[in-house]
Amino acid sequence: MEKEDIIINKIAQDKISINDGIEWFTTLSNFDKKKVIFLLKFFVHQSHPNEKTIEIAIPKIPLKPTMTPIVIIKSNNFNIALSKILKLPENEYQKIFITLITIFKESDTYRRNTWCKNGCNHEWHNLN
Repeated sequence: MEKEDIIINKIAQDKISINDGIEWFTTLSNFDKKKVIFLLKFFVHQSHPNEKTIEIAIPKIPLKPTMTPIVIIKSNNFNIALSKILKLPENEYQKIFITLITIFKESDTYRRNTWCKNGCNHEWHNLN
């Protein structure tokens, strides 16, 4: 696993705080921020969020509910929302990261507590 994979998964598993994750994200170049956002989109898809986990995650996003990525998610089918979010300009990257990491955290936690509760072979669920 790459460094970014590990950091994203550690944030999802509360091994790194979301604030520390945001701080790490802000240190990246815009090119690397975009790379992390696309990686995070992939992870969100892999965690199989459903309507309920998305609904639970939205109020947990530590941003005002009027921020563009949140409004897009609330106003669209989730897959369409992801496509639209990925097209937002660079000045939205941090809000995109915060929104997607919160949704990933919720859906991956659900997956770990249901599908993987008796153990699994997902290397990303076995991080220290």
